[in-house]
Amino acid sequence: MNPLHLSLRQLQIFRAVAQTGNTGAAARLVHLSQSAVSAALNELERALELRLFDRVGKRLLLNDNGRALLPRALAVLDGAALP
Repeated sequence: MNPLHLSLRQLQIFRAVAQTGNTGAAARLVHLSQSAVSAALNELERALELRLFDRVGKRLLLNDNGRALLPRALAVLDGAALP
């Protein structure tokens, strides 16, 4: 997938996981199931061909790739005026 074709929903899910550090809490923020958030995150990483998080136990910690994407994702979401 071309990075220019990422959906706003994917970016919302990425932001929620980055904020919370786990898919369960992120799921509550974006009103999806934990498995849907996990699947969306895996799809995003596959589309970008990059790992965005380091998995440490049940925690998801932004790695260098995720830290590079986060400000761009936030700017897009802010520009779209989405919560």
